[in-house]
Amino acid sequence: MTASLLNAEAIFAPLDPVNWMCQALDMAPGAPSLIAGYGYTGKTVATQDFALAVASGTPAWGRFPVRRGRVLHLDYEQGSRLTRSRYQRLARARGIDPRDLQGRLTVVPFPKLYLDDDNAEEILSRLGGEIEFLIVDSFRAACPRTDENSSESRVPLDRLARVSEKTGMTCKVIHHARKPSAVANGGPRMTIRGSGALFDACSSVFIFSGEKGKPVKVVHEKARISGRTIDDFRLAIEDVESDGDPIAGLRVSAITGSATEDRPAQSSSYEALKTRILELIRVEGGSVAFGANVISARLCARKNKVSAALTDLVASNALQGSGSRQEPVYSLPEAAR
Repeated sequence: MTASLLNAEAIFAPLDPVNWMCQALDMAPGAPSLIAGYGYTGKTVATQDFALAVASGTPAWGRFPVRRGRVLHLDYEQGSRLTRSRYQRLARARGIDPRDLQGRLTVVPFPKLYLDDDNAEEILSRLGGEIEFLIVDSFRAACPRTDENSSESRVPLDRLARVSEKTGMTCKVIHHARKPSAVANGGPRMTIRGSGALFDACSSVFIFSGEKGKPVKVVHEKARISGRTIDDFRLAIEDVESDGDPIAGLRVSAITGSATEDRPAQSSSYEALKTRILELIRVEGGSVAFGANVISARLCARKNKVSAALTDLVASNALQGSGSRQEPVYSLPEAAR
């Protein structure tokens, strides 16, 4: 116990800058972050894409900058085949060469170690200096002896926090949730399954919800480090064609700004759709290396209308088109950026 005591000199010593894993999402070493959602809301595939972002040093979900690091994915639910297949499809859509991930991405299907084992903290602490980002999927499967409805359910999460303090790794835990209800007291956080102690034990908390075939709504409910949650956004999860295979790739894209709102009247207006396309490309920095498939998913618009709008925008010189049919590039004229 003595080793953990801080005297006045230590308490008031200058603090090091936060070693952000993803500052926009308030993720850093310390207490784990939590993604909670009911079945088929994309929480695991979104987390796997986040893992690829960290391993490759590219923006998470196409939008949020991350710190590059080595990733360990403890897969207690999916198994080797499904997890590997998703990583392959996600990497293909991102254009990542798997050879560039050697030593940077490791998956352990159905680990023998559980977070509620007495020696879990000791074993995970041995990873110090080897892993920057740890994924646990899912809390329920990783803690078979823990009653998630008890306040003691936070004990495994507190263990992860102590491991993070020792090693500097950032931890993300996936957890199940009840289907959100419009009458639920306390808002989206009350959809998290189990004791409120789970919410309390985590640093950054995200709630995933949505309907089949539609972008997933993401609500940032807690940001302990900065105290600033980000605005709600959506994740579009879509198949990507490659070499004639329409589902060879899988892309996860964050939709923010006006595209996150449900505006059926605006989506049905052709001129308004063209305006929204221009706004999307402007937000992306003035140029995008994707076409109608991605844009239609991000704007929740029909692909045929998006394709026609892109053609008209290029014809009117509101957009500049280049690249190939398979890999199009659309750019705003310099004067319009």
